[in-house]
Amino acid sequence: MPENGEDYSDTTVIVPIKNEPEYAVESVVEDIMSNMKSCNIIVVYKGENVIKKSYPSTVMLLKQKSNGKGAACYEAEKLVDTPIVCFIDGDTTYSAQDLKKLIEEVRNGADLAIGNRMHDLNTRVMPKYVQTGNKILTAALNVMYGTHVKDSQTGLRAIKKGAFESLNMREQYFGFEEEMLIKAKRKNYNIVELPISYKVREGVSKQMKPVDGIKLLLILFRHLFDSK
Repeated sequence: MPENGEDYSDTTVIVPIKNEPEYAVESVVEDIMSNMKSCNIIVVYKGENVIKKSYPSTVMLLKQKSNGKGAACYEAEKLVDTPIVCFIDGDTTYSAQDLKKLIEEVRNGADLAIGNRMHDLNTRVMPKYVQTGNKILTAALNVMYGTHVKDSQTGLRAIKKGAFESLNMREQYFGFEEEMLIKAKRKNYNIVELPISYKVREGVSKQMKPVDGIKLLLILFRHLFDSK
């Protein structure tokens, strides 16, 4: 484990982006760089590259070949050669300071550490209907799979690389978060959840719509019959 937790050369952070403004993505990258010394960063983008600044070799830009957030993360993970892999959205809603807490949990024995946004929210950062949908999906996950989380859709995560590879993830889009928890639970992995901050997102909102909630519920039911 890096001395005093200051060196993050054991960690790669994957930042999947699509339609986020340039300043938002650059803000996320620079937040990680300034708070996590020697951390590797992979920005996976769909369409045109929005980053115009030059960064050190620890920052990689990867053009996504497929479609979907999950698919972007899988493409990037194949290039990871560190024992810890993390995921953070590129819209400035999450902070590197919170990510460091999750990484510390993994270093201390957790297989998967996720952030809980739901402990202190207001409607400015997450509309009430989205909060309600998230709570319903999380409750359904807990009942159906025996998990004990409070925020199943959180986009801030740290996981052991070996654990992630063993999950055989397949969801290409936003079911990525649910599938990770379902399969980690099935393997009896140590899942830790910590409260985190959550800020107003920059760019076009991608927060859950009612139709998305229905699709996610269907994904939960589908995985009941999929043991892979």
